[in-house]
Amino acid sequence: MLDSIKCVDYSLNKAFYKIGSIVGLHPKYFIITPVIVTFICIIGFRYIHYEIDPEYLFSPINGPGKHERAIVEQFFRMNYTKYFNLGRITRPGKFSVR
Repeated sequence: MLDSIKCVDYSLNKAFYKIGSIVGLHPKYFIITPVIVTFICIIGFRYIHYEIDPEYLFSPINGPGKHERAIVEQFFRMNYTKYFNLGRITRPGKFSVR
């Protein structure tokens, strides 16, 4: 069993020595290439749109909760004037004055 471990150790030593010598001979490629790839990948972060609405994330598209909320919002519109009550908001973040 010890011989099989030495065989793996010898193979890994040989492989890493070859990789190290290649990196040592051409360091510019191994410095510039990751920087360029990183900049190319960073460009994509501008187009990420995070969705943080838990109702959209965790409830079914045509679920009964969404239907009931639509009925409540249709018949009981929020009054944002003098008698505004924060506890009656049906959707956090939906403050459109009608």
